[in-house]
Amino acid sequence: MARALIALAVGPLAALAASEPASADAPSPLVAVVSQKAAEVALVDIDARRVRAVIALAAVPAGLAASPDGTTVYVTHPDLSLVSRIDLASRTVSATFKVGLEPFGIAVRADGRSVLVSDWSANALIRLDAATGAETGRVAVGRAPAGLVVDEAAGLAYVANRESNHVTVVRLADMARVATVATGRAPFALALSPGGERLYVANVQSGDLSVIETGTAPREIARLKVGLMPYGVAVTPDGRTVLVSNQQSGKLAIVDAETLALASAQPRLGTFPEAIAVVSPTRAAAVDWAEDEVVVIDLVERTILGRVKVGTSPRNLVALPGTGH
Repeated sequence: MARALIALAVGPLAALAASEPASADAPSPLVAVVSQKAAEVALVDIDARRVRAVIALAAVPAGLAASPDGTTVYVTHPDLSLVSRIDLASRTVSATFKVGLEPFGIAVRADGRSVLVSDWSANALIRLDAATGAETGRVAVGRAPAGLVVDEAAGLAYVANRESNHVTVVRLADMARVATVATGRAPFALALSPGGERLYVANVQSGDLSVIETGTAPREIARLKVGLMPYGVAVTPDGRTVLVSNQQSGKLAIVDAETLALASAQPRLGTFPEAIAVVSPTRAAAVDWAEDEVVVIDLVERTILGRVKVGTSPRNLVALPGTGH
């Protein structure tokens, strides 16, 4: 089974950060963490470094994404051909939808009305009605589509096709494939720069990061070695720094987005880190599958602040909207 991916959204969810806020003006960052073997989502307070709630799920959850208004999290279950919808106010699963063959990557559109899902076995990107789970569109992409990310301003989605070694660009207005961009081997996780000018792609098997210049004719402009088996990638809110979690080496690669230089210091994330997300201007978080932990990262000092125990085999996480931003 392929591994989980990163999805990141923004919007309000301050009520869940009940105590120990980051400051008087901003709530403490919260992340939702999906643990595959435990079949659950944990809500983790990053500053307090504690679990606030645990929500039970169907078996083998993989990808997850938060709605822009911060009320809902959607989770994929590839082995069951399911997507679960979690209501964060009640902290319960409010609905499950049958989706495709092996739904894996997931993202929520900015209006909250549509959900996009990559189908690993059907080699497709599927659009769902967020309220009913009904399929409203589909487009063929490459083989074994994994991570996906949406550029709302451009009206585009980017899909990493792990077994085709490229990224598919999809126009969302009519769910049409408009471009394909070659990458390194086994592209998996994606992250966009804040303005959407660049797409960063973590290539698992070649151990490198593809830098794609987006626009009318998207193209790869650089490919740099970052470590052994990079499974997660994220960009800081100012767009200046790219973070890559390397599963096999267990380290965090820090890349200067302007020079594309790799920092010499590589903090150790853990034994088997996978997904990574920026959760505030000063904090990031990653999951360590082998140690069942969320790793909290100080972006200013570029050090590890602490670790939080979660359910068995955490694969993926998402920053919850409206907390820490």
